[in-house]
Amino acid sequence: MRAKRGRVRRSGRHAFVLAALLVAFAGVAVRLVQIQAVEGRAYAAMAKEQRDLELELPAQRGSIYDREGKPLAVTTAAKTVYAVPREVADKAGTARALAETLGGSEEKYRTRLERKSNFVYLARRVPLEQAQALENLALKGIYFQDDTRRVYPGSSLACQLLGFVGVDGEGLSGVEKQYDELLAGKPGKLICEKGLSGVPIPGGVTFREEPTDGQNVVLTIDADVQYQAQVALAETVERWKAKSGSVVVMDARTGAILALASVPDFDPNRYWEADPQALRCRPITDRYEPGSTVKAVTAAATIEKGLAKPDTVFRLPPTLKIGDRTIHEAHPRGTVDWTLTEIVTNSSNVGAVKLGMLLGPQGMYEYLDKFGLTERSAVDFPGEAMPSVPKPKDWSATSIGNIPFGQGLAVTPLQLARAIAAIGNGGYLVTPHVLQELPDSPTTKLEWPTRRAISEKTAAQMREVLKAVVTEGTGKGAAVQGYTVAGKTGTAQKARTDGVRGYAKGKYVASFSGFLPADDPAVVIVVTVDEPQGAIYGGTVAAPAFSRIGAFCMAHLGIPPRMPTVGEATSSNESSATTATASSQDTGR
Repeated sequence: MRAKRGRVRRSGRHAFVLAALLVAFAGVAVRLVQIQAVEGRAYAAMAKEQRDLELELPAQRGSIYDREGKPLAVTTAAKTVYAVPREVADKAGTARALAETLGGSEEKYRTRLERKSNFVYLARRVPLEQAQALENLALKGIYFQDDTRRVYPGSSLACQLLGFVGVDGEGLSGVEKQYDELLAGKPGKLICEKGLSGVPIPGGVTFREEPTDGQNVVLTIDADVQYQAQVALAETVERWKAKSGSVVVMDARTGAILALASVPDFDPNRYWEADPQALRCRPITDRYEPGSTVKAVTAAATIEKGLAKPDTVFRLPPTLKIGDRTIHEAHPRGTVDWTLTEIVTNSSNVGAVKLGMLLGPQGMYEYLDKFGLTERSAVDFPGEAMPSVPKPKDWSATSIGNIPFGQGLAVTPLQLARAIAAIGNGGYLVTPHVLQELPDSPTTKLEWPTRRAISEKTAAQMREVLKAVVTEGTGKGAAVQGYTVAGKTGTAQKARTDGVRGYAKGKYVASFSGFLPADDPAVVIVVTVDEPQGAIYGGTVAAPAFSRIGAFCMAHLGIPPRMPTVGEATSSNESSATTATASSQDTGR
């Protein structure tokens, strides 16, 4: 009996152990089902994340060239610097070495090195020489990857026009932004296996998608004209201690822009150090009241509508009362009998208002619209300002007393250049543009629309009127020896910016807008100088810069001088003499 009870106890223990094992195996089975079937995808994803490293393969950004093939923006080889933080033992010393070699703050690098991560970017698009200097230090946990960086060989040349790209290679302003989709291309992708340290395993590539490089772009900009325009503008702004300035140089017949300059400027290679005011492409983004330049539009409208001819005589009193406002001239005079040509030549405010009254609000607005001054020019550039020109229903009783001579409306220098070009090219309103060619897409057809603003006859008559401004009137400082020049001075009061209506005391924008050769213009040039000191008139401040830029354009573009006739020679000599003394006399308007 005793042996039997021992066998029963042993059998019970065996059964218990077997049951326990069965329960354990069942638990393991359930857990395996849960891990493999229920949570399998999640664990697989975690394993893949721990094992795989995904890197972007940057595309080669397309280059930007001027109209003659000179590089304005190119992409060069560079390096991206990254770290595996847990491999960096001396985080403070490494951060110090990074700051000394790459620039930037030591604290920024130390913060990144202290992250609990297997991969952290430290710097992107690092120049090769800097990257090599860092690599020579053999810092533990610091690694390098091939990259590219954007370089602007001309430094500040055409800086606002070209714009710049950010750290991710995206165009942030200017042409770089306007044509970013073409220039950027499409980045590739590399997925590879990484070791425990987070560093890619050699030969462990599981997927590779090659990048598609961006397209090259050829601009209408002429690097030589651009350089001369920037130099002339900078010296003019310095000469007159002005706040800022701008220049537009454009083909009067096609709208192709040869130069856009703004002062102050900056170096797009180090755009992050620039004053925000220097980033603006002022000829496109900044509006101003153009002042007397609009008298050319007023005169053209009067001729086009058959209300007057260039030799029609008007009796002009010294002042003119319009509503509660009295219109004055820049310089006091008595009552005169002046022709339409003399009104423009002498830049008469009273005369311009007389012409405006003939047109009436509707007629005046109609031709501001025909000359494109009520709309954006459609230039292929981001951020163009919309003109501010009130519609006739919004005119006050005194609007006819200031809009005809350029007060009470605001446009950009480029929009004004477009309007003046219509007089020079036979009456056509062109579309300003900076894109000339896409060499990597030869079948792409670029179209820049034009429309008629005034008749060819009116344009021809107005060219004679504007030639007289330079030979006999307020624009003598714009004369270019050997060439006929047509244009108009502008001296505009600046509107107040403190919320009070009216104009700021002692603040003006001086300008000269014109084209040459006058009878068959190759270029239209607009020079504006904001808040000059010591002189305010466009004929004194801006016209000499126009002359200098115009003379260079004629030589550079290979346009031969035309010898003047006997009658013209006298006027030319007088113009030259006046030019020599213009800087010391406030003779222009």
